Amino acid sequence: MNITATRFSRRALGLAVFGALALSSCGADEVAGFGGGGSSDGGSSDGGGSGASDGGADAPATAAPDLPQLEAGFSLEDFTKEVTVSGTVQPKAGTVVTPTGTLRIDGIQEITSVPADAVGLDPETNEDGEALDFAAAEGEVLRAVDFSFTANSQDAFSTDAALPATDVSIRGGSSQTHLAELTGDTSSRYLLSVPADGSAVLVVSSEGHDQVIDLLTGERQADDVAAAFYREGRVQEPHHTFPAEVKAIPVLYGGEEDSKIAASVSFQATTLTLTAWTKEEGWAEAGSAWLVLDWNSEASLDTEVQGLVDVKSYSATESVTVDGKATTDEFHADKLSFAPSSTKEARALTAAVPVGTTSVTVGMSGGFSIEFDGMGGAYETTGSLDRAYTAEELTVEFPPAGDASGAPASDGGGAQPSDGGGS
Repeated sequence: MNITATRFSRRALGLAVFGALALSSCGADEVAGFGGGGSSDGGSSDGGGSGASDGGADAPATAAPDLPQLEAGFSLEDFTKEVTVSGTVQPKAGTVVTPTGTLRIDGIQEITSVPADAVGLDPETNEDGEALDFAAAEGEVLRAVDFSFTANSQDAFSTDAALPATDVSIRGGSSQTHLAELTGDTSSRYLLSVPADGSAVLVVSSEGHDQVIDLLTGERQADDVAAAFYREGRVQEPHHTFPAEVKAIPVLYGGEEDSKIAASVSFQATTLTLTAWTKEEGWAEAGSAWLVLDWNSEASLDTEVQGLVDVKSYSATESVTVDGKATTDEFHADKLSFAPSSTKEARALTAAVPVGTTSVTVGMSGGFSIEFDGMGGAYETTGSLDRAYTAEELTVEFPPAGDASGAPASDGGGAQPSDGGGS
């Protein structure tokens, strides 16, 4: 994938980002905020952040008295770090994983007021001619938000390298303002004036699904759809080979055994991934995940009488079973290579499973059918010319689903292979 770095120009928007705010109609004792803010995506299964604060007794102090105020919803990009900070927030679950990459809240700083030159405004002075700082609008607080985005270096979910974009916006009430489209590695720092009641969120959108971060706390809100992205150990790499034994077919000449038609067959389960999204299937349903199994098969026939053997059909079948429900993927061909060549096939099986899945049973099977030309009876075979075989199953374990703290998904082992075999 070609990665295009996203760069932002410094600008002071001075916009009323959240149109639901009608500050001019608020009385002296009223607090302006959003009605019914937050996200419609909030779930609970992935145990994300604490969500928006309720603006109770511990709500942050709003605009400083006797200072000029910024416009409601003020936003400034590339905000300076040379500023007085009254507090720092380090979120525990400030990571959002999307099909394109991973966004991280690197820190949020609480700011009481800012100098005019730091926000690109003309200064205002007091009676003594001293320049005054600017405070947040009434009912709002100032936050400096640092976030970074790491794009996927390659498509981890599909053979198609084209990935959807990730967009970042601010949402509050009925208003949403787009900040950036993220398609490559980048980092940004914003100064935001947001409602003190915690109703404003950073919206991270991809492929029609929104994940949200509380702009006061930096915590990602729980999300039932994307929950699989936050499973620890959600990628298992057993690279397990399933040997399958196939009974040879005797070839007779003049009634005596002359040679055999032997088959060499093997299967391999390479990687099992629990994910919230795939290119082919899109987002998983709420409370579910996609289980993607990458597997391959290889088979060949070995005989001294190749010219007498005609392959009618060949098949390889992979299955995964979770909670008693099996999903299969089959490969069919009308030919089978002779040694030293072989017929190879690499495929991916995708199954819908519960997001809390911890145990998967992997099965492999296959078969082939041949025709034999006995050259007018000089050669003949005995018994059936069809063969079917099944390898011993493999159990792969995923770590139990935790509280989806927002840490990057880890890779790991965990496979518990059983002995290969077959019939």
